[in-house]
Amino acid sequence: MSNKNEPGKNELGKTVESSMTEQEMEKMIEQFEGVTNKRDLKGPLGKFIALIAALFTLYFMWQGAFGVSAPEASRGIYVGISMFLCLLIYPATKKSPGHKISVMDGILGALVIMVMLYFIIMYPQMSYRAGFVTTPDLIMGIIAIVLALETVRRVTGKVLFLVTVCFLAYGYLGPYFPGILSHKGFSISRMAGFMYSSLYGMFGSVASIFSSFVFLFITFGTFLEASGAGRFFIDLPYALLGRARGGPAKVAVLASGFMGSINGSATANVVTTGTFTIPLMMKVGYKPHMSGAIEAVASTGGMIMPPIMGAGAFIMAEFTGIPYWDIVVVSIIPAALYYFYLYLMVDFQAQNLGLKGLPKEELPDPKKIFKEGWYYIVPIGVIIYMLVAGYSPPMAAVIGCVLTVACSYLNKNTRMSPKDIYNALTKAAISSLIVGSTVAAIGIIIGVVYLTGLGLKFTDIILSLSGGFLPLAIVFVGIASYALGMGVTATTSYIILGVLAAPALQELGVGLLAAHLIVFWVTQIANINPPVCLAAFAAAAIAKAEPMKTGITALIFAQPLYIMPFIFAYVPAMLLEGEIGVIIRAVLSVTIGFYFAASFFQAWMVRKVRFIERLLIAGIAVMLLLAHPTTDYIGFIAAIVMFVFLFITRDKTFGKTTTSSKATT
Repeated sequence: MSNKNEPGKNELGKTVESSMTEQEMEKMIEQFEGVTNKRDLKGPLGKFIALIAALFTLYFMWQGAFGVSAPEASRGIYVGISMFLCLLIYPATKKSPGHKISVMDGILGALVIMVMLYFIIMYPQMSYRAGFVTTPDLIMGIIAIVLALETVRRVTGKVLFLVTVCFLAYGYLGPYFPGILSHKGFSISRMAGFMYSSLYGMFGSVASIFSSFVFLFITFGTFLEASGAGRFFIDLPYALLGRARGGPAKVAVLASGFMGSINGSATANVVTTGTFTIPLMMKVGYKPHMSGAIEAVASTGGMIMPPIMGAGAFIMAEFTGIPYWDIVVVSIIPAALYYFYLYLMVDFQAQNLGLKGLPKEELPDPKKIFKEGWYYIVPIGVIIYMLVAGYSPPMAAVIGCVLTVACSYLNKNTRMSPKDIYNALTKAAISSLIVGSTVAAIGIIIGVVYLTGLGLKFTDIILSLSGGFLPLAIVFVGIASYALGMGVTATTSYIILGVLAAPALQELGVGLLAAHLIVFWVTQIANINPPVCLAAFAAAAIAKAEPMKTGITALIFAQPLYIMPFIFAYVPAMLLEGEIGVIIRAVLSVTIGFYFAASFFQAWMVRKVRFIERLLIAGIAVMLLLAHPTTDYIGFIAAIVMFVFLFITRDKTFGKTTTSSKATT
């Protein structure tokens, strides 16, 4: 088990070396998520910011446990303090002072506090006079919108800033837009009042979701990391699978899948786990770009991995009204298939290249690792139990944090001191600013959608462009999510397209949950699909590989992200709908289909496969992935015949071929 103060070292003296310090990891995460450099505030001012951040975290932990505040208070405080911290920590430009707060930023921070307090205090009156905007309401609303735009520009860059400005322009200039996009237009007074004084704009559902769910699970992940649990969940797969064929790649699959579900960011997951797994993969023979691609795909999968799904399950539950646990249950099989496919790709590639695992003497004892860190499973197990038992997710996250601290005391090397706890509280708030900075801007976008009826118009546009042909509509949604995902996080992209695109899929006969799962899965594609694929680029930077080559390889390794949305649309049984026999047949068909798909891409099944055999394998994969009764039975028979044939005809000379020109390289 690792000492939390000495990352990478386990109790046997073996090491899983990391080439980066924690500060370098954080800087790299910010770089690839489009975040500008933070100020390095020290002395009394730095301590003041840290205290505000710690109190901010404590407030929402208290709120999560006891729920004592009115909705406008918790939402107002979350949005307001997030913006306040962003404006003080992130400089306006590269020329702004990096070690002190400028006078202008101090003024902006004061304005944030002013508009936050006005909203919280005056909300009951503003709600009572809904539709009537007073002069103070108008002034405060305009200031709040400007501050929201400046906040998102500073922290995440220009993309979401420009998208938000375009939506505001659309709301104001409605009559000047052509055709179906045209609307009557709304005055500045109407828009500012709606965005600021209602629970449908800046302080709307997005603020509620992030303050209630997302932030508290970010906090839980921060406490896990501070307690040493993160190292345990890397060390254990490393000890268990390190000796297997291509073992380090399989470690990456397991460790990244687990960690990604909690931290909610594929890029952060790549940097956190990839600094350990990527060098190990290269050590046993994987090429740099291949190592980076495997890590990027494994980390991206964490976003779809139950029970937390990078907070996606909670957001989806809020949007659809479907119970959280129902979403988790139907997501288990698709997520498992994603990692099953990735595991096969890794294993087949290792066989193609003749790769081995790590020597036994270089690996720690898994029994010792488990014995000295098993208790870190307890907080996660308790969270899952509480969610199943019907406790609120915020309450479960808070209990998870408390149990994590308690568990750290079971090992003298990982005990969290009061200072460690305080630092974790501070770090949770500061880390959350990457997503917290976007909340008000996303709220503005969704406010414009509601105000102008753009959601219905967007549905009509997709229906028109696709001609009512569902596969084409899914492709258009995928293109929209990919374009949006080039500049915003996958979570942000899902929130926006969940409002705009999911209704269009429902109009074409897709169920409510299936429509949102389609959108949720396709929004993950931007992490690994060139030319802008932040998770793949981050992995390439660690591996010192060519970024585009890493992205293209990751694209092939992440095929379920492209295939599963169509399965959601056409195979309700994959979402556990229908008779048990139909569900079993569909799951079995898709599982074998992914096996054959991996065999096709890696040119391996039992042995190296020839060109014509590879084409036949591709045809079998397609038939099985269609998951239709007719194609299933034909596919099952063909799959058995092909597997038996390859098994019988295997020979040592052919099996030892290591040339991978026809496999994924």
